[in-house]
Amino acid sequence: MRLNAATAEFDRFLAVASVYWSNNIRPVGPGAGTIVVEVLHQDLRVALRTLTVANGLRRIFPARLIVLTGSDPDWHDALWTRFDTGLVRKLADAYQADDVLDVHELVDAYLATGAAAGPGRPAGGDDAVGWVGAAPAFRVAGRGVPTRTGREPLDAAELAANRYATACRLLKVPRLTDEHRGGEKYRRIVARTDAFADAYDRLFAAFTPDALVTSHVDYNQWGLAVSAARRYGTPILHVQTTGSLKSYAVYPEDFDTAPSPRAALTGRIGEYFEKTLWPMRESLRHGAELVSWRAKGNLGRPSWWRGGATASVDIRTGTERRQLRSHAAHRFGFEPDRPTVAVFNHAVSDALGTNVEHFADLADWFERTADYAAERTDVNWLFVDHPSQGLYDATGFFDAVADRHAGRGNLAFVPSAKLAKNLLLSLTDLGVTVRGSVSNELPAYGIPAVMAGWAEWSACGFARVATGVDDYWSVLDDSIGGLRSGAELVSPEQQERARLWHWFYRTAADVPTSLVPHWEAGQSDQLLRILRVAMQHVESDGDPAFTAVRRMWRRREPFLTRFDLSAAEDELWEG
Repeated sequence: MRLNAATAEFDRFLAVASVYWSNNIRPVGPGAGTIVVEVLHQDLRVALRTLTVANGLRRIFPARLIVLTGSDPDWHDALWTRFDTGLVRKLADAYQADDVLDVHELVDAYLATGAAAGPGRPAGGDDAVGWVGAAPAFRVAGRGVPTRTGREPLDAAELAANRYATACRLLKVPRLTDEHRGGEKYRRIVARTDAFADAYDRLFAAFTPDALVTSHVDYNQWGLAVSAARRYGTPILHVQTTGSLKSYAVYPEDFDTAPSPRAALTGRIGEYFEKTLWPMRESLRHGAELVSWRAKGNLGRPSWWRGGATASVDIRTGTERRQLRSHAAHRFGFEPDRPTVAVFNHAVSDALGTNVEHFADLADWFERTADYAAERTDVNWLFVDHPSQGLYDATGFFDAVADRHAGRGNLAFVPSAKLAKNLLLSLTDLGVTVRGSVSNELPAYGIPAVMAGWAEWSACGFARVATGVDDYWSVLDDSIGGLRSGAELVSPEQQERARLWHWFYRTAADVPTSLVPHWEAGQSDQLLRILRVAMQHVESDGDPAFTAVRRMWRRREPFLTRFDLSAAEDELWEG
């Protein structure tokens, strides 16, 4: 179920969960710490993940639990459905939260003071920083939150970047124009973003939390809590909305080595991959091959966007691929003997600038790549939209780029929903993206990938990652030259690395637990019944969620794992 309508099963679940969690966390006493956890999304599955990880920490050390919740009309539109914060409060009570803070309600209180701009800070100025005005007093978990923190406010450039990214997301535009900046909605977003920055700064100053558990690290309602955590030395646990229980973690010692938590995570994962996973590749090969086979059927995210009946890849031989490739080339009017480069568009307003990206924005990359392609008539170019594009773009961006290049025989712009995965993988000789999951999926099947930015797997050695805009064009030139000369652009080692990443992400970093049903179980009363039965009848002390959270936390590892990989040789079948 979504957190927008109560059911009798929801109430039965809450009654059981309250007893369960009251007996499965350490009691709070003098000297107890604080954990901040967000429930700012209406999907119950997201809330279960953040709350379970937070309570996993509370089995390690006693801590108050502060739940952040709330919404506003703009986020209602962005997240598609009504959001009932009253249900969140009931859920938080069952999970033994000490307080629930409606941060959107608090932001409303900021705006009600009329202090939209203080001395030296023009309203909505992109170079302005900090809330200067009559910030409202508030109490959380029995503690008064100071009006002033005594610290310098959030860095002006970081706040301006968050304003920009949040406005693009909520306006559903790939970039802001002067017209957008002159609109009432943009001014409202900027004012609310500034208020979020100050409110989170004050909250973290009051408690110096031991951890922030969040499902997102972007935009104003989530990302500015992450910014506060970074400033106050609070570890960030980023729960993933896929699989069973998955979470990344970024620690204070990681913060100084990268421009953002996502970038820090990229480095930590690459380091872990080299030191721990790659040396184990012989023992893990059978599992990696199995997961790569499962991925052909697209059994989970992050390739969620290619779900459904057309997601399966059942090409068994090179001959079958060549036959389908010939059909696909004729379908799009391509020269069948020329290599084909597939360019995968992103949801163009999604999480702008939160990792290393070399172009001005995702739209700039896509437009300039299309312009480049128009001049490279020696290969075919297949431009594929994002299937959720409509949820992130109100401007018709993809179609506008397609219209500018209409009539060019070597370019085709195609909605992804009209492409079967069989057809896509048979036709594609090179995949191009900024940070999309195709950059780890394609190399696993022997197809090279080029990235114009970073994703969490970018340092694992299976895709070519550009170091800048000029290098991106150079990498494209070099890759196309290799395609035309018949060079092998994916080595056996790169393919093995990509399959090992698949195994790790979909298996080793996915913790099966009775406390968090698999994402594919959906959100319904059946989900609640599964949880209620587990909490009533399954012994909790050895639950894998608790073991995994303890191991990650104590070892400062960058993710949850279902077993101890550092001592896993004896646990793995060696075939």
